[in-house]
Amino acid sequence: MEKTPKIIVFAASPRKDGNTEIVLTKIIEGIRSAGADVEIYRTHDLNIQPCTGCGECAKRGRCVINDEFQDIFDRLIACDGIVFASPLYFMNVPARGKALIDRCQAFWSAKKLLKLDLFDGRKRYGLLVSCSGASAGPGGSPVFRGIEDTMTYVFDALSAEMMKSLLFPRIDKKGMITDLPGALEQARLKGIEIVNLIKGKV
Repeated sequence: MEKTPKIIVFAASPRKDGNTEIVLTKIIEGIRSAGADVEIYRTHDLNIQPCTGCGECAKRGRCVINDEFQDIFDRLIACDGIVFASPLYFMNVPARGKALIDRCQAFWSAKKLLKLDLFDGRKRYGLLVSCSGASAGPGGSPVFRGIEDTMTYVFDALSAEMMKSLLFPRIDKKGMITDLPGALEQARLKGIEIVNLIKGKV
């Protein structure tokens, strides 16, 4: 019997039901329709403290701060895929989402310094989803460059192959994404795609 894939979804916007979460809802719909289980977390609701740079994860392969990240850490090990959905705040992730990301230093330390395979060699996938009110950064730089660089590094620490990101520029006012032709269907198909990748059907 085929194992049911488990996918963790992080909604990193402090604004409920904004454009990024609307997109995420369709991704989740696609994930479930393709036969995977989904765990959903809003980073704004999690009690995750900032990384203190104490260096203990370099010795233990695990963060020592006792908060909700301890549970998230275990769930990130157990899952088969991660979806990180975030609006763009000053070219990157809002503060609560960045706190979660910085605490993933424990995964980097386990993998790069201690040479531990926390995931038993399993093939895993990561997907970044983001909306931005701008179409370009300062001097015309790619508006999503910062967040894509960040999440490339995060997914590598999590031993998850990064899929092609789902990015929507010039989406600012609340609910505006619903007026973009094909956007929500594109999101639904991305949800199906990550499940099929995990199942080895792509």
